[in-house]
Amino acid sequence: MRLYSVMMGQLVARTAVHVGAGTGRETTDDLCRRDASGHFIMPGTAIAGALRSITTRLAPRMNGNGVCRALTNAGGDQPCECRVCHLFGEVNPGEGASGRASRLFVAHALARLPEHASPRIRDAVGIDRQTRTSARESAAKFDLESLPAGTVFDLRLELEDANADDERLLAVALAEWQAGRVWLGGRAARGLGAFDLQEIRLKTLDMTRDEGLLAYLKTDAPDGAASIAPDWIERRLSEARANVNGQAAAVVNDPDVPRPEAHSFFSVAFNIDCEALFLANDAVAAARAGLDHAPLLDAISRTGAPVLPGASLRGVLRAQAERIARTLATLETEGEGEAAAPSFGQICPACDPLRRPTGDEQARDIPLASCDALLKGEVPTDKEVREAQLCLACRLFGCTRRGSRLRVEDARGVEGTRKRLDFLAIDRFTGGGRDGFKFDALASWKPVFSARLHLENPTAWELGWLALALRDLAEGMVTIGFGAAKGFGRARVESLIAQHGFIGDDDFVGPPELAARAPRATSGLYRALRWRTSEAAEREELLSMARSWVEEFHVKRRGFAREERLRLTKDTYFGSSNDPTLASVSTLYDREAYRCRMN
Repeated sequence: MRLYSVMMGQLVARTAVHVGAGTGRETTDDLCRRDASGHFIMPGTAIAGALRSITTRLAPRMNGNGVCRALTNAGGDQPCECRVCHLFGEVNPGEGASGRASRLFVAHALARLPEHASPRIRDAVGIDRQTRTSARESAAKFDLESLPAGTVFDLRLELEDANADDERLLAVALAEWQAGRVWLGGRAARGLGAFDLQEIRLKTLDMTRDEGLLAYLKTDAPDGAASIAPDWIERRLSEARANVNGQAAAVVNDPDVPRPEAHSFFSVAFNIDCEALFLANDAVAAARAGLDHAPLLDAISRTGAPVLPGASLRGVLRAQAERIARTLATLETEGEGEAAAPSFGQICPACDPLRRPTGDEQARDIPLASCDALLKGEVPTDKEVREAQLCLACRLFGCTRRGSRLRVEDARGVEGTRKRLDFLAIDRFTGGGRDGFKFDALASWKPVFSARLHLENPTAWELGWLALALRDLAEGMVTIGFGAAKGFGRARVESLIAQHGFIGDDDFVGPPELAARAPRATSGLYRALRWRTSEAAEREELLSMARSWVEEFHVKRRGFAREERLRLTKDTYFGSSNDPTLASVSTLYDREAYRCRMN
C-alpha cells in the first residue's frame, strides 16, 4: 500500500430512516438494525451498495470508463474489469489479479439521534381504490421501527492503492450525496431514508515514507497522523466534468428496457397548504395519549411538528393518476358496431396493485387485477419482467416485480394549533347516538407541509402524467390523510419549485433551445435548470413544457395495449354503456368537457 486515504463525513437524515434488521417482535413487524451493544447502525454494506449503484450509473457518462456488466445484466462468469469494478471489486470475481476485492472499505455508520428524540413505530396500510378504506383482504397492513429525521450517521470510508480514476468516480458519487440525492435503507421510495452528506473531508498518509509507515503501524487510528487534502471533491469533480460524454451511446439498445445509465433527473419541491383539519394517524401515539386517532409527529412531544408520510402522498398521487388514465381509457371503449373501440381489458393503462384473486377466482376475471397477479404463472418471480408486461402505472410508480424511480419524501409540517374532536354515529332508526360507535381524534389545524418529489431518468410521458396528478392536487380535487368524508385533508399546492438536471443536450426532456441555457455543470455532473411558480415568466415556461409532456402522455396511453395473455376479461368499475347493470360513463362525466380538461 503506497497511500492511505480516509474520508469522514456525516449523513444527516432529512426524513425518518428505517434500516431493517429482518426481524420483528411483539411491538413491530420490522426492527431497525443494531450492533452487538444495542446501538443503531447503518451497515457498511448498505452504504457501499448505494455508492456502487450510483457510481455504476454515472460512470458510462465519463469518457474512458466503459460500462459495468452489472448495468447490462451480461451473462457469463468472465471478469468485468471496468473502472467501477476496479474501485468496488469485481462483479464476477475469479482467480488472478482481475478478481481483486474492493479498494474501498466502508465502516458501519453509528447513529446519533437528535436530543430528546427516540425511535418510532410507523404504521402503513394499503388503500382500496374503490372503497378508499384500508385493504384488509390484501393484508396490506404492517408497521416498522424508524429513527427520526435529524439522525446523524458518522460516515467513514478508507481507500487503498487507489488511482486517479478511482478518486474521480468516488468524488462524483459523493457530490451527488452532497446535493441531497441519496436515499438509504428501506421504504426509500415511499418517504423514508432521505439524506444530506455534510462535512466530508479527505485525509491522506504517505506510506512510501518511513514516518508515514511507522505512524500507520503504531496505532489503530492512523487517520490521526494523516493530513487533510483541501477541496478534494471539488478538484476531482472538476476533472470528471472535463471528461463528460454529452452524447453517450445507450447502454441497452432494447426499446422495451429503460436506459439504466444516468442521463437526467426531475425534482419538485412545493408547499401543501391544508385548508382546514388534517390528520395522518399514528396508532402508537394515539394509544399513548388515550385517543382513538392522533397525528403523526416528528417527535413525541407537545412541540412536535406534524408529518405527512411520503407513502400517503405517493398513494394519493398514484390513485389520482390511475383514475385519470382509467377514466380516459373507459371513455375510449364507448361505441357500438363498427365504431366499437377495443375492450377496456385490452387497453387498461393502470391496474389496482391490491387486487388479487381469492378462492377460485382467476386474475384475468377480476376488474383491474394487479400486474403481479396477472404475471403469476406467466413469469417466475425470480425472473425480470419486461416493461411491456406491466401497466403504465406500475412502470412509473413501481410494483412487486419492479422498483420505482420515483421517490416521494416525508413532508414535515408547520401548524398553528391542534383541535380535539369527538365523533358519534347516529342510529338511523332512533335518531340518537348509537352505542359503541363513539370515537375521538386530535387533528392539526391548517398545517403547511414542505414536500419533495424526485424522479430519476424521467421520460416525457411520465412527467406529463405526474403533472396531471399534481394539477388536481394543486386545485384541491383530491384529499390527503384521514377523514376525507368528514371534511379533513382538503389541501392545495403553493410555491412550487421544479429542477431539471441533465448531462448532455440529448438528455434534456423539453425544447432543445432551453437546454442551451443551462450552465456546463451546476449539480455534480449534471447541468440544471430551475423554475419557480412565484415568477410569472418561469411559471409560463414550466407550464408550456408541462403541456408538451401531457401530450406525450396521451400518445403513450393511446398506444398502450396489454399482451393477449395478460388482458383482463372483465370491464372496469367505471361502468360501460354495453352493460345495462352499470351506470353509463356518460352519466358520470360530461365526456367532452372531461376530454378537453385532460388535454
